[in-house]
Amino acid sequence: MATRNKRRSVIVKKKKELDIDITSLLDILVILLVFLLKSYNPSDLKLDLTNNLELPESVSLLHGNQSVTIQVNKNRSVYIDNKEIGKIPKTGSNIAFLEKKLKEMKEQGDKELKEFKSRDLTSVDKDLIKSKERSNKQINIVLDQTLSYSDMQKVMHASATAGFPKFKFIVKGGN
Repeated sequence: MATRNKRRSVIVKKKKELDIDITSLLDILVILLVFLLKSYNPSDLKLDLTNNLELPESVSLLHGNQSVTIQVNKNRSVYIDNKEIGKIPKTGSNIAFLEKKLKEMKEQGDKELKEFKSRDLTSVDKDLIKSKERSNKQINIVLDQTLSYSDMQKVMHASATAGFPKFKFIVKGGN
């Protein structure tokens, strides 16, 4: 009988549940979640602005994609990927230097896309090709808010003529 009681006490001791307080762990996880959500950016666009450039404001929720970026500042200086290539003339209807540079970039993009398509492709590569094809037709335009509509029209015309028919205007987002 003594051994039987001894066995029961061992069995009873093994069935006792352990309580672990995970409140502090949950606090840390919530703080991490808030931090990650605050720092999340759905756009792949990275942009360094040139001098003398003041962006107009917008409340649009659409984001730009990484592609060729044209910037025009208050002084009407034109930059492609942060390199100054010229100045918009006050007279005349086209910007020949911009059109020429964009055509060169379009040809280079088409050449890279053609080389990429000639490789053996996986499904990930096919998605990458679609993304490259989209960015090879699109151009990001960043204009100072004080520029006239005719200047914007000249930039858009030169871009479309060079082979970039889709435009994304980059503006300062509202809070």
